[in-house]
Amino acid sequence: MCEDVFHVRLSDFELQVERMLDASLRTRPIAIISSNRQDGTIVSASQEALSEGLFPGLKVSQARRMSHGVILLPYNSTLYSQMHQYVYQTITHYSPVIEPTVFGQYFADMSGMDGIYRDNFQAGSLMAKDIQFKVNLESRIGISANKLVSRIATAVVPEMIHRVEPGSEQVFLSPLDSEHLPATAEPSVNKIVKFLLLRQVKGVQEATAEPETGGILFGNHYRRLFLEARGKDYSIVQPPQLRDHIVQQTVLTEDTNDETKLMAAVRNLAEQTAHQLRARKQIARSLSVEIHYTDGLKNTRKGAVAFNDDATVVEEAIRLFLAANYRRNRIRTIVIDATRLEPLADQLDLFRSKKDDNLSLAVDRIRRKYGFSGIMNAASLTITKAQGRDDFLKIISAKNKKGILFPSAIPVNTAVI
Repeated sequence: MCEDVFHVRLSDFELQVERMLDASLRTRPIAIISSNRQDGTIVSASQEALSEGLFPGLKVSQARRMSHGVILLPYNSTLYSQMHQYVYQTITHYSPVIEPTVFGQYFADMSGMDGIYRDNFQAGSLMAKDIQFKVNLESRIGISANKLVSRIATAVVPEMIHRVEPGSEQVFLSPLDSEHLPATAEPSVNKIVKFLLLRQVKGVQEATAEPETGGILFGNHYRRLFLEARGKDYSIVQPPQLRDHIVQQTVLTEDTNDETKLMAAVRNLAEQTAHQLRARKQIARSLSVEIHYTDGLKNTRKGAVAFNDDATVVEEAIRLFLAANYRRNRIRTIVIDATRLEPLADQLDLFRSKKDDNLSLAVDRIRRKYGFSGIMNAASLTITKAQGRDDFLKIISAKNKKGILFPSAIPVNTAVI
């Protein structure tokens, strides 16, 4: 085998999964939506739905006005993730090096498999038939010498298995739409490509033929665009790697853009993250806050924390959240991910008070005994200042054994600091 990289694509993966589970949907116009709310959008649409004028990105409210026969299905990420993982496990029987990417797409490095399969077509055919037999999902397989060309092959060629011969990559790409080159997704590159009317890859190949001209047009992106237009890609297939990280996530009971509720949720997630960092005696050189909006879009901001006390982690998490939340749409999910964990150098800092550390350690002792919710910061609650003392007392509904009152939203035996 000269061509060693497979790209396996299960086209319209989410739609296929929904129709696999419910046979009555196989001939019906269906669309998968980000949310049932009016500001939700269509994520994926079947051919029947597309023929009725619907398309990905269309607002749910407009879709309902345009078509009364289309079936709108909420995006079931848990189901799709499980099916994606199952297909991944199926493919691992054919090569020891499999790289899963987005839902329904996988790369396979078939180097050294010559003694097992007669040729690439036999290996691809067995793989596709196994996927069809086990999960009843259709797949396409692109074969070439690298990941870029194999992936593009599955996107543009309707055949179940298509091979691009080594040395013919540039000819294969030439007549295709230039949007298939990943570099054209860069805003600055896309602007120039559209301005010069470089609709086909052939035009991009010609525009990047001269280094001096290409450098003027595309700047720092020239080299990358030059290689992609000629079907060159030196990235390798990498199996998923376990990374050491701490993830905290909350799905709000109701989508909201209420700043008080959002700040309380972020603070609570940050305190949980800090609690785990202290338990591991580590700090996070990378801390990211990810926001998922009700219309399916998301945004992320990254930072870092040099200490693991609550005050430091909460302050950084709130800063990242405010930077990420630039839209007015309601928020559904907030995720805090701490990575690049390193041991905390426990030494005296002349310019930093130990008060925050001592307070965090005292809170940890209580939480180890009574659980994380055994003590909470008052700022983590969704009680606004405008409510005042009278309104606050109205929601007091529980007493612990010592006679201390607590809000009904907090478990009994929970203290508020």
